[in-house]
Amino acid sequence: MTLLEKIESAFVEFVGKIKWKLTDPVTDSEKEEVRKLLTPNYYIILTRNNNHISTYFISLGDFLLGRGWSYWGHALMNMEDEVKDDNDFRLIESTAKGVHLSTFDDVFAVNSVAILKPKNMKAEDWTAVFEQALSDVGKPYDNLLQIDQTNSFSCVELIRNALMADADYMTNFPNFEAMVQKYKRITPQMFYDCEDFEVVYEVRHK
Repeated sequence: MTLLEKIESAFVEFVGKIKWKLTDPVTDSEKEEVRKLLTPNYYIILTRNNNHISTYFISLGDFLLGRGWSYWGHALMNMEDEVKDDNDFRLIESTAKGVHLSTFDDVFAVNSVAILKPKNMKAEDWTAVFEQALSDVGKPYDNLLQIDQTNSFSCVELIRNALMADADYMTNFPNFEAMVQKYKRITPQMFYDCEDFEVVYEVRHK
């Protein structure tokens, strides 16, 4: 790792730790709508925390890429369609702790949520995607945001790498992959903006 990469990695790690008290969170009734959607289906999930300074740096990053100021700050995926209570949810994400499974309460202590459905994936296509995602559990967070390596993952890199296990990835996600190749980065907003995904539910608090 070069000196510049060490500085960048340390900066990203430092920024990720700066948080303050959450205000105006997603309500219980809104969480119930999320539960209803996630229980029978597989989806990509975007969230925003207005009490995380990293959210604003991610927005700045989109702006510097020439994409304008972005809104969404985190991406993850649900992997369970047989849910009796919140403990049954299997939500996979990459945070400062690395790639791990999280609880419903941990994931949705946020201000805003968007649930995205890949438009062209069939139900059977998810099997390989989940197997890939689970194989990455335990890997560290990618502070350098390097999209073309698989030793560590940011949240969005984890989702893309899992989706790439779909045998028809380039057919199912041509527009998303074109965005990735154009900007050489991935941000949560890219999933939201890309026509390969359909927004099936969204709630924004600030």
